[in-house]
Amino acid sequence: MCFKLMCITRTTIHKFQDMLSLASVRELPSIDVCDDLWTIFICPTLPYTPLHLLSRTHQRRHRSYRTVRGELSGRTRQDHGLNPVTKSSALQMGGIRCRNRSVVHCGLIVTIFLIQIVGKTSPKAQYPVPGGQIPAYDGQYPNPGVDTAQGGYPGERSDGSRRQEGPVSRISGQDLRSLLQRVDVMLSNQCTKNVAAQWQFETDVNPGTQQAALLAQLEYADYQRAVWGVLNKVSRDQQQDGPIWRQVQFLSVIGPAALPPELLDRYNKLISDMLSVYNGATTCAYNEPFKCGLRIEPELSVVMGRSRDWDELQYSWIEWRRLTGQKMRDLFEQVVELSNQAAQLNHFKNAAEYWLFPYESPTFRYELEGVWDEVRPLYEQLHAYVRRKLRDLYGPDKLSRKAPLPAHILGDMWGQSWSNILDVTIPYPGKNFLDVTTEMVEQGYTPLAMFRLAEEFYLSLNMSLLPPEFWSGSVIEELPDRVVICQPSAWDFCNRRDYRIKMCTQVTMKDFVTVHHEMAHLQYFLEYRQQPKVFRDGANPGFHEAVGEAVALSIATPRHLQDLGLVQGSVDDVPHNINSLFSLALDKLPFLPFSLVMDEWRWDIFEGTITSDEYNCHWWRLREKFSGIKPPVLRSEIDFDPGSKYHIAANIPYIR
Repeated sequence: MCFKLMCITRTTIHKFQDMLSLASVRELPSIDVCDDLWTIFICPTLPYTPLHLLSRTHQRRHRSYRTVRGELSGRTRQDHGLNPVTKSSALQMGGIRCRNRSVVHCGLIVTIFLIQIVGKTSPKAQYPVPGGQIPAYDGQYPNPGVDTAQGGYPGERSDGSRRQEGPVSRISGQDLRSLLQRVDVMLSNQCTKNVAAQWQFETDVNPGTQQAALLAQLEYADYQRAVWGVLNKVSRDQQQDGPIWRQVQFLSVIGPAALPPELLDRYNKLISDMLSVYNGATTCAYNEPFKCGLRIEPELSVVMGRSRDWDELQYSWIEWRRLTGQKMRDLFEQVVELSNQAAQLNHFKNAAEYWLFPYESPTFRYELEGVWDEVRPLYEQLHAYVRRKLRDLYGPDKLSRKAPLPAHILGDMWGQSWSNILDVTIPYPGKNFLDVTTEMVEQGYTPLAMFRLAEEFYLSLNMSLLPPEFWSGSVIEELPDRVVICQPSAWDFCNRRDYRIKMCTQVTMKDFVTVHHEMAHLQYFLEYRQQPKVFRDGANPGFHEAVGEAVALSIATPRHLQDLGLVQGSVDDVPHNINSLFSLALDKLPFLPFSLVMDEWRWDIFEGTITSDEYNCHWWRLREKFSGIKPPVLRSEIDFDPGSKYHIAANIPYIR
């Protein structure tokens, strides 16, 4: 009996032969390079059995595809019910044929290791994209969550054993440890290549780097899928060692990389298209039709933060959403379908359950809302106070005494932080709140000086010196000769030595705090760098941000700024203290309900409680429920206002 597996190129076979050093692999005969992909048939009935490399053109003729998981259990998966556009696009990537049929001899061990190796896609195919859509799952999340129905992990029965689909690979404890060590080296190397390609794309956005980034992600996904195919068959009764079993659990959840190659390509292209819309959007200035090319950073952010012209703010708010969200609504709907399919292949009910599993609590969503209910009274007081101040500024004809706040007058494009309206809402005018931006400029601060001071701060806490690769490789200022995605981010290149930050730093107090926040991520990277690849991440997705925020609160204290010579003397009285705390509240409190809405909205969509004809309405329903915010003008389902936020376009969870 033969099992049909997946597609593989000669190069991939040789890679695995070399990396895994399989003693039982015999010499591979010459194989002509295939036009696209190889289909493999493995007959595990003999010590050494032939693999017949056959054509897959029939799959396109029958307009269907198969997954390894389904084929090993003798089942065929038909198309996942995509709409005609998605189905057609996915199937067009499958026109595959080979020039030659050859026979490769290999042993049973090769059969185990090559389960689900995916061959490289045709070099003829064009993949415009990404900037970050798959790190499907590279071990960055912790324990594969809890099954809400059974109280166990995804893929586990209530008794702790894994659900099995097809033959179970019996691997001894010692063999599994050896395998995981090899997997660690292999995935670390592939992760380094992938992260390097994504870095190149985000620091030099152009079609060439986009395509290279996508191809690197696809290759990384191939390796993830190969490991997944083996470890997904290991049950708990085969392996009792706690750390070893936890590694198996982590590596058995790979997110979107579990999709068949055709749909993974489609998934990446959809996210790439949304990111292209977001990153390429530019508007013209209000009442200046010939002053165009304004991007979200820095021009539109400056307008939303500094202007107090109601009409200018409303114009900028509407234009940004017209040029971003409206254009990606249909793309997002298709991403939802593919995200749910990927989650199901990872043994989750839907993508909402997959996003929540790293927190290891079956009631996590309810816990979040419970915590928010505790904070809500303070937020409501802040909301009422700010509404009164803005009503005084814009007049009662613009703001009702009891209505939600219009989203466009809160100091940024999304109303997620109200820090920029501090000047018109400050409780004690004239009692200077703590903002050392002017002093930093006068003292000649530069982005490099800000990063050096941040490193000194961490060294004073007995933390690690940054490696030379950080200083030689990081991008800490916007590059004038290329397009850079300026979202501040910290990068781990998976090789235990190369760590970088990407940030278009401005000499401001806000960016000074952000520099320390991002460097906290690097210090966390350095602390766990000796762990296996699968454990090199935060205890859960919220830990990294929590560490960064804790440090940021320490940086902004009067005492620390006085030690740096940025504050010549601080006044400890009620007006100054109230102003300082109020400034902090404007930044932190509104962000909590905004973050909650960002993911509550997507969870509802993934779970199917909200359909595509309610996307925008449900968004504003949640914004009003949690934040007390409304759109400045009437909106409809033609609009797609959530798409004006980067994390929606990139399909990245936000609550962390």
